[in-house]
Amino acid sequence: MVTVEDARWLADHLRRLVSRRPATWAGSELTLAQLLALHFISAKAPVTLMALSHALGLRPPATSAMVDRLAHAGLVCRKPDPADRRRVLLTVTGNAVAMLGKIDLQTARRLQVVVTSMGAAAQRCLAEVVRDTARRLAGS
Repeated sequence: MVTVEDARWLADHLRRLVSRRPATWAGSELTLAQLLALHFISAKAPVTLMALSHALGLRPPATSAMVDRLAHAGLVCRKPDPADRRRVLLTVTGNAVAMLGKIDLQTARRLQVVVTSMGAAAQRCLAEVVRDTARRLAGS
């Protein structure tokens, strides 16, 4: 169960992340959406491309393109679902785990716990708030 304190901490933490340049995130060139995707995949792995798309509030082609970039960077691994070969399962690689750990191990763990304990509707809402905040900051 996500507490009010958890939600406030997460909102404050994400606000600080969004207000910085993406390159400050562990010395990477990740966008906020990519960072959120990595945290979501890490928390829910293995996750389908459609589940990630719904959680981030993105269209499947945009999500697929993002995952392509993350896979090319060696951060996400795609595998066919053994139960349904038409579906793709996503997991983070050891490189992603190490990169996420460099951000701040305690922060990454708390973020993972909060995101994992949220329902799908709350995750979609959070993703929309983060996207809206990022758009507003990019326009200013």
